[in-house]
Amino acid sequence: MLLLKQILPAVAVAMMVAAGFCSLALLLAKERARRLGPVAVGLAYCAGHFVVAGWVTFPPTDTINWLPYFALGAAALGATWEWARWNSSIRVLLFALVTAGALRLLLKPKFQYSWSLGQGWLWLAGLALVVVFLAVVVDLLAQRTARPIALPAYLLIVCAGTVGALMLSGSMLLGQLATALAAAIFGTLVLTMRGIALNRSIAPVFSLLLGSLLISGYFFAALPATSAALLIVAPVLALVPVGKAATFWSFLARAGLVSLPVAAAVVLAFRASPPLDY
Repeated sequence: MLLLKQILPAVAVAMMVAAGFCSLALLLAKERARRLGPVAVGLAYCAGHFVVAGWVTFPPTDTINWLPYFALGAAALGATWEWARWNSSIRVLLFALVTAGALRLLLKPKFQYSWSLGQGWLWLAGLALVVVFLAVVVDLLAQRTARPIALPAYLLIVCAGTVGALMLSGSMLLGQLATALAAAIFGTLVLTMRGIALNRSIAPVFSLLLGSLLISGYFFAALPATSAALLIVAPVLALVPVGKAATFWSFLARAGLVSLPVAAAVVLAFRASPPLDY
């Protein structure tokens, strides 16, 4: 019960902000509402983050509090993901640069106290590539899912696993922030109920936030690397062709495939967590 009391305020606020923004977008600009999905998610995550961690100063004293700024920056990039006449390689390169800058801020303590210069930049390059990989997968999913409910459902499955894995890894804060991201995605179902699917513009904001949470869980909590990797690759399984793409059974089968590595990630986090009587 105490856990629910801690989680519910951020969930309720993030969900209401996302749903309210999407409703306003439908009212004022229905034909462009799907392109505003990343803005809704970014704003909703910020609201949920503030409920969990309090108001964030600039620059933040705690690196995890860079996440609201990451959300706004990635949302702005996502809003122009299709409006701008960029080819795919330019989009990926721009997102890679944004990601590298964000992760440098997030991992500042490691650069200062743990890593040599060469080691730090090697870690940064590798982690940025992982987040970019996730963004490319989400981008492809948005283009290849035939049902409006499919993409948010896959993302919510991954978010649910992330919440569980982070909490089991000893970070209630990161788990709560992951619930804010999940609630923001859930709030966009207002669009889904009107038959409007999230498009590829959701890729940068979702990928940067999820990646930042998992990276924080690995370096600053006790999230196993295998759990983080499984959660990153889970959306790939939604690209597996199962029956006719437009059918409900195909959607269920792909959701089940995505759930397999997500469940494994949670189990591994549970097995790596300290015993309850520790």
